[in-house]
Amino acid sequence: MKLLDRYIFGEIFKLFGLSLFVLMAILVLEKINFIANMTVGNAISGGELIRLILYTSPAFLVITIPLAVLLATLITFSRMSGDSEIIAMRACGVSFYRILFPVMLLAGAAGLLSLWLSLDVLHRGNYLFNSQIADYVSRRFTAALGERTFFDRFPGTVIYVNGKERGTDVLKGVFIFDGSDKNHPRLITAREGVLERTPSDSIIFRLGGGTMYSGDAKAWRTMTFGEYEMVMDTGGRRQAFIKGERELSFGELRGEAARVRNPLQRYTLEVEQHKRLALPFACVVLALLAAPLGLQVHRGGGRGGIGLGIMLIVINYVLLMFGESLGREGKLTPLFAMWMPNLVMGLLAAAFLFRAGRESGPLALQIWLDETRARAARLFRKNGG
Repeated sequence: MKLLDRYIFGEIFKLFGLSLFVLMAILVLEKINFIANMTVGNAISGGELIRLILYTSPAFLVITIPLAVLLATLITFSRMSGDSEIIAMRACGVSFYRILFPVMLLAGAAGLLSLWLSLDVLHRGNYLFNSQIADYVSRRFTAALGERTFFDRFPGTVIYVNGKERGTDVLKGVFIFDGSDKNHPRLITAREGVLERTPSDSIIFRLGGGTMYSGDAKAWRTMTFGEYEMVMDTGGRRQAFIKGERELSFGELRGEAARVRNPLQRYTLEVEQHKRLALPFACVVLALLAAPLGLQVHRGGGRGGIGLGIMLIVINYVLLMFGESLGREGKLTPLFAMWMPNLVMGLLAAAFLFRAGRESGPLALQIWLDETRARAARLFRKNGG
């Protein structure tokens, strides 16, 4: 049995690594596209890009580890069933439940790793990633401000820059039309200016040596300034970078949920709490579902397992998104909303496990009993009985 356990564990582990690599690659490529869009006009080094990918990797791993366990188990058992290896094991008296031991070993280890990432690492990575992106966004606006061109990416505002100081972010000869207040537009001219991001994640245009013209159709007034700070409206594009529930630790989530009075905010915080627990536990549930289900698709071998695995991933993802949406809106309790995918998949797993177990036959039970008696006898003799 040890040889058999090593063989099954090795097969699943290889496919687990391959599945995890493919799923991570898909998510990383999508995130690289996001980073490219957010940092357009601002060169980003290879080292900075690698750091950003590392920051967001814990969040990806928490999602992909359970799915990789599902794919690896499903493909392995589908292939073994197609090659009649499962039949041979049963003919030798090995029950289906005994075959599950290496599967549960991998699923348990993957679940513990995912739980550690979810509770202790994920929020740190999210915070570092969003913080870094926020810095790039502020630099992006500076880079996008071209010399002698009109820049209108700030809502209601048009900026014209006469030139840039080489090697710095200092803008020379700044002209700004601020029409955000339609009743009182402003014209601002300044000798120089710098766009900066503040600790509160706002973007401020710091202007030096200029004049401001403000008023309406009836009257205007002129004001000369040495230094002036103008808060720029980013049109809500930076809302995703404000520290939210994804950047809070599990303890902070519980504290915030107990403190806030707004029901919708509390639901959101509680949904995030249960999500961080439910996703790691899905490793065990999906493995228990994939193993007996793999026996049903043996005609397609490994390819059949891949197709069914993709379908199960889609179903699990839809249930997760559906539950999360209803939980945040308060239509379902956060506990049920986030554990619903595991509940549905667990019920399916129980049905398929029961069916697979009934096919094991009485010979497997007899051999298991004989092995148990033999181990008990050896233990008794060893203790000097």
